Amino acid sequence: MIIQSLYVISFDKGDILKKYSFNETGVNIILGEKRENNDETNGVGKSTMIDCLSFLLGKTIPTYYSNNEILLKKDIFIALQIKYKDRILFLGRSFNNPRYGYTLEHMRPALLIEEWKKISLKEYKEIVEITVLKETCDNISFAALREYIIRDEKTGFNDVLLPNRSSLKQFSLLNYLFSMPYLTELEIKSFKDIIDNMNNEIKMIESMKVNITALRVKEEELTTYIEELDQRIKQAKTTLHYNKSSNRYTDIKKQLNGIQNQIFEYEHICNQYQKNIENLQVKANEIKQLENVEKFYQDLVGFFPNEVKKNYAKVKEFYDFMVESRGNYFKDKISSLKLKLKKLYEEKENIENELEETTRIFKSIDYVEDITIVMDEKRKKELELAEIRVRIRDYNKKNEIAEKINEIQQEIIRINMMRYDEFLSYSNKISELHHLFNELMGVTYKQHGFLVFEYDNRISYASNSTTGRVKISCSIPDERSHGRLHMKINMFDLTWFINRINNDLGINFLVHDGSYSNPDPYVKGTLLKFLNKKLKEIGKGQYIITINKTELLEEDLNSFEKAGMVIAKLDRLNKNQNRFFGFKF
Repeated sequence: MIIQSLYVISFDKGDILKKYSFNETGVNIILGEKRENNDETNGVGKSTMIDCLSFLLGKTIPTYYSNNEILLKKDIFIALQIKYKDRILFLGRSFNNPRYGYTLEHMRPALLIEEWKKISLKEYKEIVEITVLKETCDNISFAALREYIIRDEKTGFNDVLLPNRSSLKQFSLLNYLFSMPYLTELEIKSFKDIIDNMNNEIKMIESMKVNITALRVKEEELTTYIEELDQRIKQAKTTLHYNKSSNRYTDIKKQLNGIQNQIFEYEHICNQYQKNIENLQVKANEIKQLENVEKFYQDLVGFFPNEVKKNYAKVKEFYDFMVESRGNYFKDKISSLKLKLKKLYEEKENIENELEETTRIFKSIDYVEDITIVMDEKRKKELELAEIRVRIRDYNKKNEIAEKINEIQQEIIRINMMRYDEFLSYSNKISELHHLFNELMGVTYKQHGFLVFEYDNRISYASNSTTGRVKISCSIPDERSHGRLHMKINMFDLTWFINRINNDLGINFLVHDGSYSNPDPYVKGTLLKFLNKKLKEIGKGQYIITINKTELLEEDLNSFEKAGMVIAKLDRLNKNQNRFFGFKF
C-alpha cells in the first residue's frame, strides 16, 4: 500500500478544504512553521494530521474529535487516497458518523456523502488490514501493530517497548516486524495454561482431604464381605421340588441386584457431583463475603496491604474459575448419568415383573424371606462399596492428571528445543539487522550501537515465565539524554522498516510524530538525507515525520525543501487557514 494524498473535505460546503500529497518513495516531512519571532509552532496541526492518518487506518476516533462542535457543524470528512495493487482506492471517515467507514474506487474524492460506500467499522478495518499487511499471519493484526508503525509523541519514544502493554504480546509483535520467529512463546504459553488448569483440578481434589489408605482397606473389607454373602445365597438349601424355580429365581435376582447396584452407584455419583457443585458455590459465596475487606483495612489502618489484595484476588479468581469450569463439568456428568438411570429403571421394572411371576410358585415363605434378607444386606454393602470406589476414583484421577502434566511438560521441552534450533538458523538474518542498525548509527553518530536478539530457552512451567521468547534489546552510547534516546528508537524502528522493504515483506510506511524535537540538530539532517536517498535507491518505502522549522538547521531545511521532502507547512497565519484543517478547532 502506498499513501498518495490526504484530503480534508467539508460536506457542508461541498468543497475540498485541504489536500496534502505524499512522496510515494522517501521521506515525508510535516513541518511546523512560524513567520514571526513571537509565533508558536505547537498546535498548528502536525499531530492532528498524524491522528487523522491513524483514524483513516482504522483507529477509533476519540470524543475529542467526534464531539467537537466546529468539526460537526462543518461536517468535516477526511479521506486517504492510496494505491493498492495498481488501483486507486479512497478510505474515508466522518467525524459526524465515526462508527462507520467509507470507501470509494475513483480517481478523485467525491464531494457528496451519498457517493461514498458506507460500511461497518469492522469491515473497514478488514480492508485496511488487507491493504497494509502483505499477508495474513496468526496472532498478528495491523490494529495491534499500528502503535509501532505510527509512533505517538506522548508515549511512543520513552522506550522501544510501549508502556502498559503485555510484554509477551509486545515481543511477539516486534519479532514479527523484524521478521524473526514470533509465535514460540505464545505456543508454549498455551501448553502452560493447560498445565495451570490441571494443577487447579489437582488442588480441588487435594482439598477434599481423602485418606486413600483407609479407603482401600475399607474397600477390601467390603469386597470380602459381599463375596461371603454371595456364597450364602448360592448355598441356600431347598427341596428338589423347588430346585428349578429357585435357580431361575436366583438368576433373575442376581440380574436385578446387578441393575440395582448400578442404580445405587449412579445415584450416589450424582449426589456426589451435586455436593461438589454446592461446595464450590458455598466457597465462592464465602469469598464474595470478603469483598468489604478493602474497606475494613482502609478504616482500620488507612491502607490496603498489597499482599492481602493479591491473595484475596487469587483466591477469588480460583473459586470463580472452579464454579464456572468444574461446575459445568459436574452438571454435564449429572445429565449423562440421569439418562443412564432412566434406562436402568425401565430395565429394573421389567425384571421385577418377571421375578414376581417366579416367586408365585414358592410355597415356602421362609425361603423367600431368608433370601430377601441376605439380598438386602448385600445391597447395603454394595452401596457403601460404590461410595468408597467413587472417592478412590477421584483420588486416582489426581495421578492421571499428574501424568498428563508430565506429558505436556515433555512436549514443551520438545517444542522449545525445536524452536531454539530454528532461532539459530536465523543467524544470517540477525547479522543483516545488526549491520543495518549500525549503518544508521554510523551515519548519525559515527559510532556503533547494540541490537540484540536472544532466545530464552530456560525451561520453566510457571505462568509468568518467558520460555520461547525472542527478547530484543537495543542500546547506544549516552542514550540517557532525551535526544539520543529518541534517536535510538528512530533507528530501532527504521531497522525493521528498511529490512522489511528490502525483503518485500509488506508495511510500506513508518510514521514518527515528534521524535525529532529533542535530538541534536546536526544529526537530524544527516540521518534524514541518508534515509531519503536510501529509500529512493530501494525504490519504495515512505517515512513520515513531524518536526518544527526551528528544530532544523537552515541549510538542512533548504535542502529538504529543494528535494521535495516537505509535504506540509503548517502555521497559525492567514487567519488560521494554514493550519491542518484550514481553521482553528
